[in-house]
Amino acid sequence: MPAVERFIMNIKEVIKKNGTKVYRSNVYLGVDSITGKKVKTTVTGRTKKEVKVKAQQTQSNFNANGSTVFKRVEVTTYKELTDLWLENYQMTVKPQTLVNTHQFLRNHILPVFGDMQLDKIHIAHIQSWVNKLAFKIVNYGVAASINKRILQYGVSMQLIPFNPAREVILPRPQKAGANRIKFIDKEDLKTFLDYMERLAPTAYNYYFDSVLYKLLLATGCRYGEAVALEWSDIDFNNATINITKTYNRIVKQVGTPKSKAGIRIISIDNKTILMLKQYRNRQRQAFMEIGAPAPALVFSTTVSQYPNSDARTKSLRHRCKEAGIPQFTFHAFRHTHASLLLNAGIGYKELQHRLGHATLAMTMDTYSHLSKEKEKEAVLYYEKALQNL
Repeated sequence: MPAVERFIMNIKEVIKKNGTKVYRSNVYLGVDSITGKKVKTTVTGRTKKEVKVKAQQTQSNFNANGSTVFKRVEVTTYKELTDLWLENYQMTVKPQTLVNTHQFLRNHILPVFGDMQLDKIHIAHIQSWVNKLAFKIVNYGVAASINKRILQYGVSMQLIPFNPAREVILPRPQKAGANRIKFIDKEDLKTFLDYMERLAPTAYNYYFDSVLYKLLLATGCRYGEAVALEWSDIDFNNATINITKTYNRIVKQVGTPKSKAGIRIISIDNKTILMLKQYRNRQRQAFMEIGAPAPALVFSTTVSQYPNSDARTKSLRHRCKEAGIPQFTFHAFRHTHASLLLNAGIGYKELQHRLGHATLAMTMDTYSHLSKEKEKEAVLYYEKALQNL
């Protein structure tokens, strides 16, 4: 009220074009809680008293709307707030990140909080949820972060007075050993490669899969990086591969790697170079037979530009079963590649670059247990050294 009275004193008499006399005043309402900008408005009335009444009402409406001129959004449930948040969030992230966010919401967040009234969500609810989630999934911290962002957006929109997720304590991560990444056993790998060597000449689709498997194993590339490769990315003279993009099999789009470190040039061995040359000739022949030009993509087929990931995953499972070895995923080729290099003596810094990890810590956290296993071999080397004295 004092702010209104201060500006009401400056009420001006205005004569309109039709000769009608009115009174007008500029009223300062305050600082907008959302934009942070000063808000002013003009009030007009037939009398000075009417101008004062209108100014007071305008001030009251501004305060009642949360000190903002933005229209208050009618949101009461967590699901409604999530939808509002996603409208803005989707414009700021890559397609893969958005897909992952939707998965976390659908699988872990909305089933718990979706139907709850915003003012009924308390710290105890969120703490209990994240404590249980920590025993179910490895990336429980990501789910907790998404929930925290959504509720903070509710605070910004004046829908809740504070963010109950801010005071939640994240549980300690489970020991890495419990969720150790899966490598392909040395004997199983030899059995698998031998089997594919015999199977590849019998049909083109088997040959195609064999080349894909061997390239993943030889480079440590992610599946999406491999199927996004173009022939122009491979330097046959210098035996290198330039990785600059990745194929998202969920949204079926090609985008940039997850981080700048993902853009890299890696060396490949002569045997892999020879395999790729032979495969390129075979691929071109297949396209020529249907009257199509040579494809730009390394793993393009006459049926589709990019391999069907579900079909390829199913095929990999069948090959493992036929070879009589435990099943593994495409990502296991990447982990096995890293394992082979570390056991051969490569440094973590070099491995970080080859795998395209954003930080050295990421590489060491993922593969440090291999160093511990390799360290045990030091005892054998020491014993042999003593025997040779």
